Order: sequence, then C-alpha cells, then structure tokens
Amino acid sequence: MDPENNREVSDMPASPQQEEVAVTQPAAAEGDGEGKQQPAGNTAGDAVGSNTASVQDDAPLESPEAKLPVPVAVPEEPHPMSNPVPGAEIMVPPTQEEAAQQQPEELQPCSPEKVQEKVLDEVEAVVEAQEVVKEARAQNDGEKIEASTEKPAETSMHEKALKKADAEIAPPAEPKKESEPDTSAKSAVPPGAEASDPVPEKEPTLPSAGSLSFPILKHEKTKDALYRSRTLVVIKGLPGSGKTFLSRALADAYKDHCSVFCADDYADSADPATDAHKALDEAVVACCVDSPTLLVVVDDTNHTHERLARLGELAREQRMVAVFLTPRTEWSADVPRLAKMSGRKPAAITAMKRQLDEVCLPLYFGWFLLTPAQDQLRSTGSDFLTALDGFKKNAVGSSVKEGQEIPLEQYFKGKTSLHCTTKFCDYGKAEGAKEYAEKPEVSELYGSVFDLAVSALFVTPRTFGARVSLTDEQLVLWPDDTEKEAESTVPGAASLPLGSRAHITLGCAEGVEPVQTGLDLLEILVLPEVEPVTDLELGSLRFYGEGRWMLQLKEPMCAAACFSSFYKPRGPSHEKGKRDPKKKKNCAIL
Repeated sequence: MDPENNREVSDMPASPQQEEVAVTQPAAAEGDGEGKQQPAGNTAGDAVGSNTASVQDDAPLESPEAKLPVPVAVPEEPHPMSNPVPGAEIMVPPTQEEAAQQQPEELQPCSPEKVQEKVLDEVEAVVEAQEVVKEARAQNDGEKIEASTEKPAETSMHEKALKKADAEIAPPAEPKKESEPDTSAKSAVPPGAEASDPVPEKEPTLPSAGSLSFPILKHEKTKDALYRSRTLVVIKGLPGSGKTFLSRALADAYKDHCSVFCADDYADSADPATDAHKALDEAVVACCVDSPTLLVVVDDTNHTHERLARLGELAREQRMVAVFLTPRTEWSADVPRLAKMSGRKPAAITAMKRQLDEVCLPLYFGWFLLTPAQDQLRSTGSDFLTALDGFKKNAVGSSVKEGQEIPLEQYFKGKTSLHCTTKFCDYGKAEGAKEYAEKPEVSELYGSVFDLAVSALFVTPRTFGARVSLTDEQLVLWPDDTEKEAESTVPGAASLPLGSRAHITLGCAEGVEPVQTGLDLLEILVLPEVEPVTDLELGSLRFYGEGRWMLQLKEPMCAAACFSSFYKPRGPSHEKGKRDPKKKKNCAIL
C-alpha cells in the first residue's frame, strides 16, 4: 500500500500459503466486514478495472490499515517458527523470500525507489488505458478529446467519467464559433476555457497593414519635409474606428517631434457650462507657442463643420499646415461593429456618421505651402513689388488724389495661408466634387509633400500672385476641366494647356476674392507674347497693358507644399470667379 496515493502498488499474485492463512483466520476477516475483504488475486490486467474500483466503490477509510486484510498475528509472534498456527501443519517453513511475500504490502521491506517504480508503472498503465479508450471514441465520433493529465486516483470510475464527458460535449460549439464569429467586446473567454479557443472580439481591433498607408507615415520625402516645418494633424472619425491607433503610429514615427492631444483626456476636466473643446484648444495653442514641436496631433471625432473649421483656423493662426486624416480600418464605417467596440448605442453612432458624411468633403483641395516655403515666397514677392515701384510704376487708388502714390505692398492685402487650389468642392455642392474626392490618386497622395515650381510672379489691378508650373506627377491631381470652366469668363482659356490656371494668391485688392487671381493669370496667358520691358535681378519684366505685369523668374523657385484640404466657418458660398462686368476697376497700375 502506498500511503500517499492510497493505492495498491503490488501486482504480484498471492501465494498458496497466504490463501491458507486467510482461510484459517475467519474471525479476523469477519471483523472488517464483507465489503472490505480483498480478492485473493489481482493481476496487472485488472489495473484499470479492479484497482480503480477498489478506490471508488469502497467506503471512505480512516487509515491505510483499515483497507488491508488484518495481519495473521505474525507481528505478535517473536519468531514465525516458535508457535505454529493451529491447522497449518502442512505448511513448510517459508524461506526469507516467501516470508516477505506473505507479509502485507505495507510491511514488506521494499526500498523507496522500488515503491516509486511500481507506482509509476501502475500510473502509466492507467493513463495508457485511458488514452486507448479516448482515441477509439474520438475516431467514432469525429471529435478530438485531449488526453487527461490528472492523477490516476482522481480519474477512477473510468466508464462513468467518459459517459459524463460525452454528455457535456454533445452539443458541438466549435463549428458555430468558426462559421459565425462574434465580434462583440462582451464575448470574452470564460474562466476555465482553453487558451487555444479563438477570441473573435479581439480580431477587429488589429487593423490591417493598409490601415496605416498614409504618406505622412510611409513617404520618406514627406517625413523629411515635415521635420523642417510645422503641421497640425486633425484626426476625425467615429468612436472605435482607429483614431487612437493612428495617433500612436504618428507619435512613433516622429518621436520627440510629435505631441498628441486626445479629446478624452480633457472631457472630464471641462466645465459643462463652457465649450467642451476649450481646454483642448488651449493646450494645443500652448504647445505651439511654448515648445518647438513640429507635429501636433488632435485625436477626436471632429464630426462637425464648426469643429473642423475651428481647428483649421487655429492652424493658420499658428502658421501651420493642417492635414485632416480619417482612419482607414476596414470597420471605420460599420455602425453595428463600432457600437459593440465603443460601447455606445447604434443610434448615437449613426447620428455622428451622418454629420461626418456631411463634412467629408472640404471647401477645396490644394497644395499648402510649408512654413519655410511660405516665408521664402513672401520675401521674393516683396522684392518684386519693391522693384516694380522703383521702376516708377505706381498703384493709384480710386479715392487717392492725383499725384499721391501708394506702395504696392500696402495696396495688396496679404493672405495668411499660401496655397495652390486644385479642386473647389464647396463641401460637396460643387459640380464634380464627389467624383474628384473619390479618385484613387487623391486618396493615395493626400498628405504628401510636393515640390512646386514657381515660374513667374504677376500683378494686376485686382490681384498679386505667383504662377505654378505643374509636373506630370502633379497633373494627376489637377482636374481636366479647370481651364474649360473659365471659358465663359476668359475667352480662349479652354485652349490653354492643362494646368495653366495653377497659381498661388499672394495678395488681393480690397473687396476682391482670391479666386480672381487665377482668372487674371488666364487673361495674361491668352494674350500674345510681348517683349520684356526690362531685366530685373529676379528675371525679365513684361507689361501686358491695363495694369498687368509679369515677372518671368530666371530660375524657378522650389516651394515645398503638402496636398491637403481646407475648411472655413460657414458663410456665403465661395464665388465661382465670375466678374461683374458692370463693376469698375477701383485702381490702376500705370
């Protein structure tokens, strides 16, 4: 008997002498009760049935001695040969080996190593028997049942346990999980479930590789350019769509040059009586003013027009380029899935999605000059206006008395943000706006930095601008009908090459919209070529009559610009650039 495992460890058959001793002691056997008498023979073939049944079917025992046959008074005799047992005359004196076999197992002088070896052998036999039964049952039912690793003492009543297991695994749950994955955040692995079971709700939270395919993250040229400028990245999207995932990717890409501001971090501290975004905006402004951070990221739903317009205005006030990014996860527009992932009601997600759809298109797309390029172009433009004044070609306003001169730099009101418009969308109201935004090139190149070639500067009585000569790569973002749209205003514009209208507005006269700059450029280009009036340090100066001047630069100026979009506070629709023929010129450039 192994006292630790409460199991019989010997599989040797009892000797005839031992059987006779058991028969000659009826009083001792009867004292233990009928149910406790052990069988005379117990071979290795009964390891699964007889041995295990003896542990489970018998009543609980208080001590190891209560379970074994009562010794035949052998320990009480000083010597086994001094007083022979009555009725055992036929027994011959046992040898030392036979005497050891006749003794109870717990009294046999077995070494601990031998006892352990026997126990292990029996355990192995039981486990092997269990594996055979389970493998046979798995082949019949087509189910794979893992082999049990429990101790043999804990796996008795083998047939009953297998029947119970059959009842528990009868309804197959695994095929249902594979065919109908549950993406709910509530479908967590219950306690005791196997670690190999799939966790469907966690799969959607791992965006695919394409969800981070933004030029601002992948294009080395763009990243290098943004390291030398200041950019405000506005992330907009529904709850659970992957905004935080994108903001962390930006922080990892730009390291110490990036600061991330999450609206959730300021929602709890915001005063309900005030604007919920006030604390967030103040933190962004403080970061732009007090630290040299080049990339500032705002992580919020940003699903209203007013919010997008405010962040765009904040970027212009801080002389930054604003880029508006939307997560590209495969579930970014899946309302039921987002509701489960964010813990919000589907109705609330649907309402936010409706607002986001209304502002998915900006006022216009275009190339927005980075801060260093803006400073350089403004400086070059100022030099040109000074040179033009020095050439004694002065601007005279309609309200200015004769002989009084106005410097051109004061006449033209400078723009806070320099850009080259590609497509005017009017938040989706303009013709062809949706088709332009859905072009693959627009989506793939959004946020990329390009080198625009500024080839000329021009001045008219209404506007002051710079001509941009587009490359073939940049022309893929230029709409095919841009010049044709101006045909009714500028006859002959439709016959000009694609991209002729590309320009950057540097200033406008009072009361003139910036859209007029492109029309003034087309008016100059449709005129016959004229000879230069003079050569300035910057290039050749030409005069086209009616106060129209153009400076052809000796070397095109390279201006780094980011392809992005623009939002502004709501107001009257942007003018299409049609001039009122009755409106008189309010100035003249001699």
